Amino acid sequence: MKRTLQILLAGTALTLSAQQGTAWVAGYVGETAWEGKANLKDQMHYGLGVGHWYTDRWGLDARALRNKLELDKNPLAIGSGNQTHLLLSGLFNLRPGAENWYPYLAAGLGATNLGSPYSGKSNSATRLNYHAGLGIMGRPAESFFLDASAKAVRVDLPTPRTEVLGTFGLGYTWGGVKKAAPAPAPMPAPAPAPEPKVEPVAPPPPPPPPPAPEPVKEVVVPPPPPPPPPAKIVLDEAVLHFANGRAELGPDAKAAIQKVADGLKAYPGEYTLLVSGHTSSVGGKALNKSLSKLRADAVANVLIDSGIPASRVTTVGVGPDKPIADNASKEGQAKNRRVEIDVKVNDGKAEVRKTTTGTVETVPAPAPRKPAKKASK
Repeated sequence: MKRTLQILLAGTALTLSAQQGTAWVAGYVGETAWEGKANLKDQMHYGLGVGHWYTDRWGLDARALRNKLELDKNPLAIGSGNQTHLLLSGLFNLRPGAENWYPYLAAGLGATNLGSPYSGKSNSATRLNYHAGLGIMGRPAESFFLDASAKAVRVDLPTPRTEVLGTFGLGYTWGGVKKAAPAPAPMPAPAPAPEPKVEPVAPPPPPPPPPAPEPVKEVVVPPPPPPPPPAKIVLDEAVLHFANGRAELGPDAKAAIQKVADGLKAYPGEYTLLVSGHTSSVGGKALNKSLSKLRADAVANVLIDSGIPASRVTTVGVGPDKPIADNASKEGQAKNRRVEIDVKVNDGKAEVRKTTTGTVETVPAPAPRKPAKKASK
């Protein structure tokens, strides 16, 4: 049991992750200790198992573990044998949504098959067992599963006994939400070129006075009036709000994006667009980073389909790092789930105003397409 406790303590230092929909298959090895007056030696056990997280809170685990039965210093030894535990356990996640590691509680029913010297019969027998325990699991790398647990198993024999199983598992895992790499920082917009200086035009000199006895009054020509300032084009920025956990665009959001695109297509000057995705603080940070980038890419694709050159569009997933409202309330969380379209113009001949939509209604996810240009580091 000392070796098993060391394995459990080492497991808490691993970088693990859990997500809804994760499944696994694993091989297990560990140590079995008997409580009370069983007079049995502690033995190593081994076996196989499968499992699945149906939500971030609840899951199911099934294992088959086999170990040897051998009496401990008993002069009336009746031989040795084997036993096999079949354990079906419900799992309860103590840290749903955690990004590094998470502990869990396990409890359930099963069956134990015992050899004839220990079953109380002339041949092997299968008995009911019930069990409970705790553990820690996750995956430190892609498709790599780790698990460390301790369970107490009560076997319904003619004389019931309790066994303590410390188990360590390695295996293959799939499903769930994958961690996304952080988006690179956007490239700063180029500095506008300086406007050429226009030298004022000096008025022509006055004509010479005609030969006359009377002096001719000097005629002063006033300078020409300055040209009127160029008319400014009004462009629109947009702030789009999303439903919780969604990245799809509804009709109102597409109309707002189309309005931005129509104004930019009529604008003759140079401009760039920064499409930034944001989330609330609900859920894991890595998941929110990935979701915010999906939201930004969805908006950028509509801009490009509307005629905006892809070379002028940059997307970035900010995640929950720049909230505009308090995440402690649902209203604040709804405001933070947004995508912002920022228009950057270079020649000063346009003014920008910002419009805001309501929460985007959920629609079926669009077919995958080529994403917009990523920002350079």
